[in-house]
Amino acid sequence: MKFSTRKDIEAPADFVFARITDFEGLERQAMRRGIEVTRKSQNQPRDKGAGWALKVPFRGKLRDLEAEIAEFDAPNAVAAAAVSGGLNMELTAELVPLSPQRTRVTFAYDVRPKTLSARILVQSVKFAKATLQKRFEKRIGMFCDHLSDQYASGPKL
Repeated sequence: MKFSTRKDIEAPADFVFARITDFEGLERQAMRRGIEVTRKSQNQPRDKGAGWALKVPFRGKLRDLEAEIAEFDAPNAVAAAAVSGGLNMELTAELVPLSPQRTRVTFAYDVRPKTLSARILVQSVKFAKATLQKRFEKRIGMFCDHLSDQYASGPKL
């Protein structure tokens, strides 16, 4: 099952890529949402191979999730792969500079079941796909608006 959306951000591609790959900031945001985050290595690079072990609340239970940066092509794309139970997940962000001050970002989230119980879970979620797609678009839109506001109010170098 795949979710995707495309948004334009009023900021240069380098700025947007730096914020999307601000792993420390993303870790803090996840912790504020009740997700337990543990780095695989305290000295991990901000590049391909960086990884985390997470405990994510889902349907009333904490689920173990292992995530790792699978692609890191600054400032064009970043992809993370994650595994939880019988689910393989991939989150990708592709950046296209439209002008020196405007960037189009395409976010895609793909979930693939690998076990029978995971297939049943994904099948049950498919009934709510339209609602989940709207929620995905709303969250990404809020994130992109935040990046635009952050760039507009920040110091210019």
